[in-house]
Amino acid sequence: MSTTFNNRVYGAAIIKSINSNYNADFSGQPRKLPNGTVYATDKALKYSIRNYWKNILKENVFFFKSYDDMMKPRTLDERYLELFKDFKRDITSDKYCLFQFDGDNIKGLIPNQPKSKNVKDVYKGVDEEDELNSIKEFLTILSTKKIQISTLNNVNKDNLEEDTNIFYIDNNGKYVKVLEDEFIVKKGVDMLLENMGGGVNRTLTLKDLLSCLDVRLFGATYAGQTNISVHGTCQITHGLNKFTENVIYSEQIMSPFKNSNSASADSTMTTLGTQSRLQEGHYVHHFSVNPQNIEEDVKRTNSESLTPEDIDKLKEGLRRGATYYDSAAKAGTENELLLWIQLKPGSKLVLPSFVSLIDVNENKEIDLSKVSALLSKEHIKTEIEKIEIYYNKANTEVLAAPAGAEFSEL
Repeated sequence: MSTTFNNRVYGAAIIKSINSNYNADFSGQPRKLPNGTVYATDKALKYSIRNYWKNILKENVFFFKSYDDMMKPRTLDERYLELFKDFKRDITSDKYCLFQFDGDNIKGLIPNQPKSKNVKDVYKGVDEEDELNSIKEFLTILSTKKIQISTLNNVNKDNLEEDTNIFYIDNNGKYVKVLEDEFIVKKGVDMLLENMGGGVNRTLTLKDLLSCLDVRLFGATYAGQTNISVHGTCQITHGLNKFTENVIYSEQIMSPFKNSNSASADSTMTTLGTQSRLQEGHYVHHFSVNPQNIEEDVKRTNSESLTPEDIDKLKEGLRRGATYYDSAAKAGTENELLLWIQLKPGSKLVLPSFVSLIDVNENKEIDLSKVSALLSKEHIKTEIEKIEIYYNKANTEVLAAPAGAEFSEL
């Protein structure tokens, strides 16, 4: 059984990039500070971790690009519906006018019955080309005497056709299957419920979001059907290249296809392009973990707090995510080291960013002497429960590691 993880944590994740492009800007170049130092955003590391969670650990990850059947990226609300099927509404009743059957169970989609004004309000400002027009007749029927409302207990599954999904019951007691596109129907239903006074229940929506590992750890800004902000328990900084050099080079590449924008129809040249790489980089990201960041949200929604299992998955993502995400541009980008400093329960100690305390010298050795000097101070040492360092000893050299550190392979 899961218990609550209450310790605060400080640490650093180091990402090695050899002839690779860990985090490109929109021109395809490795990102650079005004002084020429190469850096990576926190989003680059978080993306690799989310990708690892989703594909290896099979976790529910909310903030990750997904596509609909037409290969279009989903909106924020569409992503929510993909994971949680429906928005939770502040409208309740034991009778419904529209139902959904998932093959086993029946649930109500629209409590009570909408008024004609509710339907008309859905179409205020909707132009002739909007997909919502395909269900206008269907929504209008729901507001008339052509249908009847019923409790879920009175709905008989035996009256349903085998492939029925969404349906209503007409005034003769016939079960009528809705043939229109399910996604468009759900979109119209959401708008109709809002006009009926059933706005999205923010507490229940927050509870859904907190069920996703990336929201519990990295937080969320949800600005869709409702507005919700979650302060994540794990905060990650930009990563700075701490290697002594910042050498970027570009090379030409050729596509096997002709440029479709070529002015000459007789052109025999294929498309040329360029790709940029960093010759060598060792990016240091600082991070902190504070379980109390979601404490109020957990109490408000009666959700599960941060658990030791969550922390194990965070560690695993920080140790392996960048290595696992092996695209053409990122081949050569790998996790190099994870430094994990776990404070004692109840400790109020605050540690500075490790980005300025970790160095990588010309021999590619990771120097932790400044970190060790900080952690050896008496008022800090007594607040630390454990220090863990993960790295591959076969290809990484660590200098001046903190006293008492536990060493493990990545």
